[in-house]
Amino acid sequence: MTTTALIDGRRRRSPQAHAIDPALVDLLADQAPLTVVRAPTGYGKTILLDTWLEEDPPAGQVVRLALTPQCDDVEHFWYLLDTALAGVSSAAREPGRSARTRVLRRLAHQETPLTLVIDDYHRAAGSGPDEDLLELVRHNDRLCLVIATRSTRPIETTGSLAVDVNLVCPHRLGLRPDQVRVLAEGLGVDLVEGEAERLVTGFAGWPAVIRSVLTRLGTAGGTVSPEVADDYIVNVWRDLRDPGLQSFLLCTAVPDSFDAELAEALAPAEHALSLLHAMRSSGLLEERLHGGRYIYSYPPLVREALVRAFAETRPAELRGVHARVMELARRRGDVVQALFHAVAAGEYATAELLMENGWHDLVTIHREALVRAARAIPADVAERRPRFRIAKEDLDAAPADVRPPHQRWHAGDLRGVTAEFAPSRAGTDETTFALLQWGTAAVLTGDWSAALYAFGRARTLAQQVDERSSVVAIATLGLAGAHATAGDVDLAAAWLRDGVLERSDDPPAVAGVIEAWGATIRTLVALDQLAPDDESGVGAVVERSRRDEVWALGVLVTASHAVTVGGPVEAVRQAAQLRAARHYVPRGRFTEASLHAGEVDVLLTGGLLEQAREVARDLPVTAVSLDSHARIALAGGAFRDAAQRARSGLGHPGLSRRVSMKLRLVLAAAHHALGEQAAAGAAFMEAVRIAQASGQRRPLLVMDHAVFTALAGGDERVLALWPEAHRPAERVARAEVAGLLTPRELEVLRVLRQHSGAVPVAEALGLSVNTVKSHLRSVYAKLGVASRSAALRRAAELEGSNLITAREG
Repeated sequence: MTTTALIDGRRRRSPQAHAIDPALVDLLADQAPLTVVRAPTGYGKTILLDTWLEEDPPAGQVVRLALTPQCDDVEHFWYLLDTALAGVSSAAREPGRSARTRVLRRLAHQETPLTLVIDDYHRAAGSGPDEDLLELVRHNDRLCLVIATRSTRPIETTGSLAVDVNLVCPHRLGLRPDQVRVLAEGLGVDLVEGEAERLVTGFAGWPAVIRSVLTRLGTAGGTVSPEVADDYIVNVWRDLRDPGLQSFLLCTAVPDSFDAELAEALAPAEHALSLLHAMRSSGLLEERLHGGRYIYSYPPLVREALVRAFAETRPAELRGVHARVMELARRRGDVVQALFHAVAAGEYATAELLMENGWHDLVTIHREALVRAARAIPADVAERRPRFRIAKEDLDAAPADVRPPHQRWHAGDLRGVTAEFAPSRAGTDETTFALLQWGTAAVLTGDWSAALYAFGRARTLAQQVDERSSVVAIATLGLAGAHATAGDVDLAAAWLRDGVLERSDDPPAVAGVIEAWGATIRTLVALDQLAPDDESGVGAVVERSRRDEVWALGVLVTASHAVTVGGPVEAVRQAAQLRAARHYVPRGRFTEASLHAGEVDVLLTGGLLEQAREVARDLPVTAVSLDSHARIALAGGAFRDAAQRARSGLGHPGLSRRVSMKLRLVLAAAHHALGEQAAAGAAFMEAVRIAQASGQRRPLLVMDHAVFTALAGGDERVLALWPEAHRPAERVARAEVAGLLTPRELEVLRVLRQHSGAVPVAEALGLSVNTVKSHLRSVYAKLGVASRSAALRRAAELEGSNLITAREG
């Protein structure tokens, strides 16, 4: 092999100091007619070429050169290439011809294998060299061309149509976590757990940047600070020769991500798309398709470094970019992005308006983003604006929402609901009003911990002004409502007994709100307690003229109560009421899902399984419907499916006490029906503990009373949980007990009266002893007994009701 290398005076780094993927060396060794290695500076293109030529060099002659900045003059490019080829070609110099002509003639008549390696090919002038070199490769199979470049060249895009091309892109040159750990070890750096992955993700595996971070870290260990890479990234930005490209890079790094429309808003329209293509092809931009649009973003830590550089060098221009991003986000209805960039631009009046209009969703589904935006607001500015102050101080202090973002409910625009306690009507100030709005939104999206915090803060602030004001009463009702909807019945009842709710000097409008909300919450509490006086509570529920979420809750409570005392006809009527109510609230929200699940539940309670199945076909599986789907499986005799659904549902974050208790009771009933008594007992006792701790009783009705009695095992404290008013008559209880047993189990129970063991029973029935033993175990478990004598006592009870005889027939 003969090699000619013109490296332009650059220091060649040792390959051992870098992590080179052997697969890439093998790819270059395959010797395609054209190989393109494309990546930004610092991705190890030159090191890859060094490693390949040293470890697995091609056969024949090799000419290698690195282009200089002067090669933006096309004549200089051909001169440099002509000079390099002169050392390996025996052809005459032909002094009268141009350098380009000499190069083309030499390569066209090359008779022995030749590999031409051109580094820094992005410096080549225009597209002329690309066209000429591609033609040479196409017509001379003894010539292989390898180029390394920072940008996409015409030879790459058109070459793939003419010859076989091997392409090495940035993502193939980027470091993997295992390579980062090896590199760190070689540099004497002791990385903590997860740091290698963080560096790879944050810098998209950019080798030189990661090496810069590790080198600066030295042997100190600990957590890597990505800011140490700022100098390197800023130098890369400064090395860009095109001022338009420099500006584009800084401006498009300001938003977390952007599309072509935003790119055009941030850069001159006639250049934006070409600049976007250049950045994407360089590997610095990641591209993904979302909602029919291509979305672009920089690696997170690279973006942060660029924004820091922007802030330090051009602060006024940066604020202008934030303002342009804010305006586009507002037009698109993206409140979160608009708010963040309004704050960054110093447009605090706009930010306040965005908060006010989008408050209900911001404090629930976008809470973390709101906190992040609020942290950037100066303290003196936040002090003068209540919502800024709440976002800055209270949102971060409130209990975190344990649900992942995709499982949170949108609150939507609840200003109509919360207008009833606006400052102009209820005497609230702006701070307590915003807190009450937050609490209401949290209740109506199932985030009860945040609701309790918000209502509690509103109550405390209002008490500092007047202990018995209407604002204190409204906040107290909010606390009761949050506990009631979360299923903490006893706590809700305690708040409803607070003396502030007995005041009678409120203005009529405020008194009406307190009365309406209070009646609905009291009825829900009585319903969950299965209290004897819940009938009168239902009568007190005020029919609201506004068809909103609070009205819908009243419809749900009324329907749920009616079906506990009515039969199938009442269930059909109440299901229709719930179905109609769903048309008045936004689809896909927490309230609509609760109404939909409630429709299924009233049909199941009324014994209308097939109708419930039909309604549940389009009921999404969410935190409010998990128990409905499990109950359908249980009612249909699909016990294994019911157990699986219940068990899976219990792992869902954000369950109310009510739903959690129902799921455990379905799980217990399913295991009981399958004869798995240990599992049934464990699930049942978990449900009992919830009932005892919360005051919940209504969920008990998802289980047959006979199953409840059997699982209670004679424990009087547990048996007392089932309210007297909902206990079946004795004859019905006997029928339910008999209904627990299969025909074969009833037959075994009857024969057990004449025979004292499994062997004679088996002989009498013509069954195997093991089969009879299995039936006896199931009978004992289902009847809640542990011996033959106890089973015979229960058998005598059944005989007295003629149930054994009836089942035999």
